[in-house]
Formats: sequence, C-alpha cells, structure tokens
Amino acid sequence: MTTYIGVDPGLSGAIAFLRGNEAWAEAMPVGRYSATGTVKNAVDLGGVKALLKAQCDSLGMERPVLRLYLERVNAFPGQGVASMFSLGMSYWGVAGVAAALEIPVVLVTPQEWKKHFRLGSDKDQARMLAARLFPGVNLSRKKDHGCAEALLIALYGKQKGGE
Repeated sequence: MTTYIGVDPGLSGAIAFLRGNEAWAEAMPVGRYSATGTVKNAVDLGGVKALLKAQCDSLGMERPVLRLYLERVNAFPGQGVASMFSLGMSYWGVAGVAAALEIPVVLVTPQEWKKHFRLGSDKDQARMLAARLFPGVNLSRKKDHGCAEALLIALYGKQKGGE
C-alpha cells in the first residue's frame, strides 16, 4: 500500500500522510538558531528527517512505497528577501531530506492542486474542505491551515497517482 505524503513547505507549513483510510498531519518542525545574536526560526531538517524516517520504519519494509508531493513555491512581488530565502531553504531542505531517504518527490504547484479541488487563494477555504474530507484530523484552529493544505496536497497526489 502506498503512503502519500503532502508537504506545505515553510515555517507555518506541515507534513501530512495518507495511507489507506488513515490520514494525519504534523506541523512543520521548526527550530530556533542564532548566527549573529539575532534569534531566527528555521525549518528543523532533523525533525523533518525523523518524521519521514518514522514512516519508512513503520511500514516494516526495506523499500517502503512512499510518494512525496512537495508544493513548488516561488517568490512573489512584495515578499521580503529574508522571507523568500527562508521559504527557499525550507523547500530545498525538505527535498534534500527526501532524496537522502530515497523517497520519490513530485513537485506540485499551488495552482495545480488548488484547481483540482476548485479552491482559490483563501487558506480558510482549504482548511474547511480538508476538515470535511478528513473528519478524524483536528483542523479547528486557523493556524491549522498548513496541515489542511498538506493533507490536500497528499490527496491530490493520491488521486493523480491512481490509487
């Protein structure tokens, strides 16, 4: 059985898993660091590795069947340089961890998966849809939008992947 993984990269993003009728999501692991005395937040790639490796280990197979769908993010006008750099680090960090664990990565634009579900840019709309599709996952808080989007990205992958 294939496990579909959806990733909404970034500090407020999440990683979601779909296996059969099971669905669950975790907020993106975030750590704090300071290189210059100023404390910053960054995606904790060790935490990302632990989440993904746990899925490999839980399947009890030498080569588990995993597919990771990663939202392909781009900079947009008006976004700050530090914000763009942070998002890029998150994106490529997750892709690098998946590659190291030999998990196939499929890049998906927000336009692709949102069009598939007939969603606009409203994050609350995505959260409401995910709450309806995955009633066993608590998405009641506004800040759960990352988990909701990651679940929808994983579902997009599952539906496009043909299982």
